[in-house]
Amino acid sequence: MLRQIFYPIHATLRKTLLVSLLLVTIFGFSTSLTGQLMTPRLLAGNPAQCVWCGRRGKIRRFLSPIDDFITKTEINSLTRVGIVGGGLAGLSTAYHLLQKQPTLDITILDVTSGPGEGGASSVAGGLLHPLSPRGKLVYMGLEGLASTNGLIQVARQFAPECVLREDLYRVALDEKQRDTLRGTAEALPHLTKWIDDTDKEAPNEWESLNLSDERVLGALKMHNGCKVIHVPSYLSGLWDACQSTGSGSKAWVQDQTLSETFTVEWKSRLSGFDCVVFSGGAGMFQSSVLGNDNELPIQLVRGQSIEMTVSSNQLKNALLGGKYVSPMLEPDKILVGATHEFKEEPLSQFDVVKELKDRSYAFCSTLWDHGSIDRITSGSRVQSQRGRYGRLPIIGRIQCPHHSNSWIFTGLSSRGILYHGIYGDALSGSILGQDNNVDRLRHLDVEWWKK
Repeated sequence: MLRQIFYPIHATLRKTLLVSLLLVTIFGFSTSLTGQLMTPRLLAGNPAQCVWCGRRGKIRRFLSPIDDFITKTEINSLTRVGIVGGGLAGLSTAYHLLQKQPTLDITILDVTSGPGEGGASSVAGGLLHPLSPRGKLVYMGLEGLASTNGLIQVARQFAPECVLREDLYRVALDEKQRDTLRGTAEALPHLTKWIDDTDKEAPNEWESLNLSDERVLGALKMHNGCKVIHVPSYLSGLWDACQSTGSGSKAWVQDQTLSETFTVEWKSRLSGFDCVVFSGGAGMFQSSVLGNDNELPIQLVRGQSIEMTVSSNQLKNALLGGKYVSPMLEPDKILVGATHEFKEEPLSQFDVVKELKDRSYAFCSTLWDHGSIDRITSGSRVQSQRGRYGRLPIIGRIQCPHHSNSWIFTGLSSRGILYHGIYGDALSGSILGQDNNVDRLRHLDVEWWKK
């Protein structure tokens, strides 16, 4: 077969290509036609230290080029995978691993007894769209949207209630925002549509938004893949999909000590796995600010939201405009969120209500005037540092004292719904050493956090 492929090629070039092929096969390098070694082929990169090291959550890079590669022995012996954290990142990774290698045994280690029962994922607004607050496509936004919709389609087979709305709206509260969002509608007509009180084609649509405040000049409708998701139901459906995939065993193990300070027990706990993925959120970290360039570029951010009850004829759509209002699973419930807190001491309930009301009243005054507050929810998430492509997740191989084949997937922050699918797919391909994953990883810029 190789002779048929290389026979028409000049002898010298044939020799170079054959050497290149051998190098890729044995060492995982790609080479130029001159034989010069190029970039390593997997996202493992320069591993970082484990989240549960003795430095109370501080993660430092471990510069060791030898550890950049997934060996053939590791790949061939990979049968049991432990995933620490069963939120968006963990379940996306689990599902994509099973799609690529259905015989794997997957164990989720989490502080809760089941998916969607705790963590930031369980209290998220569930707003799926690929646009920044200024109406611009975020990096890999369309690809992320497509990947997440694929997972939603899978989860919906087990939890049909997980999709609450098939569209959402970003409101314009001044002329600059109106002009910007109109421009977005012109640039992305397949994804968005501008509507206001002058829309003669669909006047009922504008009226249905119930935006009576004069400060609202119009709204950008996001649809055709943009959705409102009930995240706990979605996670439950995705885990059910994992359990029904492949021939290997699947287990959800509750361990309420996962967020505690490092103990010597961790090595024995993880010894039964061939690979470990640390995909937890804020619970994996003990400090909110990392102090120097050798630490992961993250911050812990607390978000508090308000669950409210409304009457049947009041606000029912998902609206964004500074803050957001989003429908919940119960037909008379609305979620208003969220604060963005960096201080160790959380805002008081009074301050939470004041901030969210001040920044959402212009586009949902009916809710505040006639609705009632049920409770305030709180969750902390890992927010990555802003880079050249905005805030991207942190994924890659890490050097961990508890396990020799450890990986990390964290930092999804406010774009967890959008990014968890596409980056979970990429990470699973790297864990399994799939060569066709290389170009995609470079395009996703997965090693931004190591630079």
